[in-house]
Amino acid sequence: MTDLLSKDQWNDLEKTIHNDWGFNASAYDAKGMTFTGFKNFVNPLCSEIKSHPEGIQAICSVAHQHMAQLARTTEKSVIEQCDAGMFKICTPIIVDGEFIGIVGGCGRVPEDSEIETFTVHKAINVPLDKVETLAKDVPTISNKKAQDLATFLEKFVADIPRP
Repeated sequence: MTDLLSKDQWNDLEKTIHNDWGFNASAYDAKGMTFTGFKNFVNPLCSEIKSHPEGIQAICSVAHQHMAQLARTTEKSVIEQCDAGMFKICTPIIVDGEFIGIVGGCGRVPEDSEIETFTVHKAINVPLDKVETLAKDVPTISNKKAQDLATFLEKFVADIPRP
């Protein structure tokens, strides 16, 4: 990834995704590792989930591995909900047929959906009433706005100068 853009440039993209689009943003290398150090949460529920290793394992990692693989094989952006019910967007970065990494974000619930509070409660062993309270602060997003972010990311990736 840093052969294409500097760590600071990837960090700037993550900040744009977070600030302009309201998503938890990440750039991942081909091994699925983040590398910029940018930490961001658009809601307190994601912060709570990620504060528990079992939450990362049961919710975040599962969604990322599945969607990153789908994006890698289809060579297209993927927009799906994680097991907590929030959108995750993965846009693949492919150069000369080689998978380099993923950019995207997560942390907003589709307008026509709701947080899977019981699933989160079971995954992180936090009282259900606390999870329900945190879920009230998860921002919604329309399907169109999620697709607009995917389109933005696709254009960003397409405009990266190739070595």
